[in-house]
Amino acid sequence: MKKTLLFIVFIFVSISTLTAQETKSKVRFQVLDKVSKTPVVYATVMLKNINRGTHADFNGFFEIPVSYIANGTIKISSIGYLSKEIKLSSLPKKNSIVIYLEVANNALGEVVIKSTKKKKRALYAREIIRNAIDNIPNNYPNEAHSYIGYYRDYQQPVDDVYQKLIKSAKPIEYVNVHEAIIESFDHGFDSDKLKSKKNQSLLYEYRVNTNFIQDSTLTIPYDNKKNKFSESVYISPLGGNELNILNLTNAIRNYDKMSFSFVNTLNKNFIDNHYFSIQEDVFLDSTIFYKISFTSKKERTSFDYAAKGTIYIAKDNFAIHKLNYNLYYIKNKSPQYAVTIEYAEKNDKMYLNYITFNNFFEAKNGNYFKIDKALYNSNSNSFKIYFNRKVAINSLLPIKRNFKIYYKGKKLQVLTAEAFDSSNSIFTITIDQKSIEHINFTEERKNATYSNFFTFDIANIKDVNGFEIDERASIKMNQYREFFVQEIFEHKQIPLQKNFINKKVPLFKSILTPLELEENYWLNSPLKKEKE
Repeated sequence: MKKTLLFIVFIFVSISTLTAQETKSKVRFQVLDKVSKTPVVYATVMLKNINRGTHADFNGFFEIPVSYIANGTIKISSIGYLSKEIKLSSLPKKNSIVIYLEVANNALGEVVIKSTKKKKRALYAREIIRNAIDNIPNNYPNEAHSYIGYYRDYQQPVDDVYQKLIKSAKPIEYVNVHEAIIESFDHGFDSDKLKSKKNQSLLYEYRVNTNFIQDSTLTIPYDNKKNKFSESVYISPLGGNELNILNLTNAIRNYDKMSFSFVNTLNKNFIDNHYFSIQEDVFLDSTIFYKISFTSKKERTSFDYAAKGTIYIAKDNFAIHKLNYNLYYIKNKSPQYAVTIEYAEKNDKMYLNYITFNNFFEAKNGNYFKIDKALYNSNSNSFKIYFNRKVAINSLLPIKRNFKIYYKGKKLQVLTAEAFDSSNSIFTITIDQKSIEHINFTEERKNATYSNFFTFDIANIKDVNGFEIDERASIKMNQYREFFVQEIFEHKQIPLQKNFINKKVPLFKSILTPLELEENYWLNSPLKKEKE
């Protein structure tokens, strides 16, 4: 069967050399499910008196600046849970606080409806979704507005290969963490978010977080073949910077334009490409949602892929509050890419709450087991070979098969290979005397560059972590791009003559714009895994 190409657009990002700024003093929280004790992922956290806030991360963590603790009250909410309000000054005085949310099984209780009209028939899942898509122009703002939020992109190892390569004693949780505070100006849903000059963004803060590993070998461009690729997914080098790519994957905002496979164009392709099933009702405060799960049709995705996800639609006005989409390649358990988009209601209109997009990729790492240098000693007819890692001694044998050395293409006879010292990274390789005499090194050494004619074919030898010499390990990573809205500004027009973010170049090349009261917006940096 002919494979379907998946088109995802990515920017090639260079790494800034900026050092991480010192974070302001903050109090750390974690949001957990009261029963299961599992994280409430991306829970919304709002400071009630100023309608500004943050979001929990994938592990349920968030931080609040100390300056808000004395007088602030936070409201924590997430679809499917009872919202919770907490007066910050009432919490215990410690650096890390756990907050539990309860599942909202039926937040409204029993509702009795009296009517003389004939009861309406229940809607099918496809009808609900069609109504939701058709009502996007009514439920989402067509007027200019803006939102300020926390942006980040980072990478996470899928397995322990990267940890072994860099010889880390601890698991590696985050790599190449970049963070920013950005204000995005949106001229309304009837405008083109990606192309319109009235849709721009300002960069207020940007940093490379040096608390985490920065590895430029993992930021190389996708070549879709050997160096960096996502199997059976075509990744184009076109499209724009990191923020523009994230905006592209917002299938709700770009409902009448191509977003990503296999949502494609939401109002044209989404329904035809999937099967739908209505699940149980879900609650958030006074709002009741249809929870609808979906799976992709094989005739659309081919037998190589399978997509599944969930969409949450308000029963009263068919507004889409949340869309989660995961695409799997049949040979992988983890998704090739996953998108979660959530909108929240404000004054009868739906505004972006957060969007997170991650894709799986593999890259050939430049930090591989190899020879650093080799020195020839004519007095002892031997070479001293320096490896960049400790060698597994049991992998040296058989010597003559694993060590092959040539001079001008003629093979030299290797006799022994012995460790030079206790490091097991430097070895003395002895050459048979007859090999040397046959080549007549006495004459050859008259040429000052004769050492350049040595070539080495060393194979099968492994380092102590089991990596074979000259084998470039395949590093498997998830690449995340995320934006979490901290404050929404209704009816706000785009400012004139500002240094807007260039949509075609990496974020770190953009000009920073000074922001008044910038301490009111903070980076919710991912946290390193603590010791158990």
